[in-house]
Amino acid sequence: MEFLRAALTAIHLLAVIAWLGGMIFHIVVLDPVFRKNEVSIQSAFLLALMEGRFRKLVGTSIALLLTSGAAKAYFLLGSADALLHTAAGRYVLLKLGLTAAMLVIFAVCPKTKSCSPIPGVCDVTGGGILSGKMDGTIRERSKVILPKVALGFGLSALVAAVLLRG
Repeated sequence: MEFLRAALTAIHLLAVIAWLGGMIFHIVVLDPVFRKNEVSIQSAFLLALMEGRFRKLVGTSIALLLTSGAAKAYFLLGSADALLHTAAGRYVLLKLGLTAAMLVIFAVCPKTKSCSPIPGVCDVTGGGILSGKMDGTIRERSKVILPKVALGFGLSALVAAVLLRG
């Protein structure tokens, strides 16, 4: 049983690292690079490809995160009643709520086309830059806020996880 718990924890942590680490890379590295340099069609195309791959990685991470998180919560709490009546249960609910908020942003961000400083990069359904559409402008920083909000939710969930272990 201890091996299963350790494996679930490892899977859970790897999924969190992939999701939050990728978000941090996008926000801290890629966003400033594209804001401070001239955007060519080649660099925008490369960013669009990376964005597509990152979305696939996040989709896998979400599935692993939810599955391993549910199993970990079951082992930790033992019953659904404990979710509401114990401090650990309330931390699990907090983490679940923060993760749900991140999922909403992950789903909404491409639809609002506000996940990248370059128009067309996050237009997943229309193909965006990958279909040849590009107007060559850079979005204002204030219009690319959703990924930063999602990262804030993710870091808050991480703090809740630390408090849960405490």
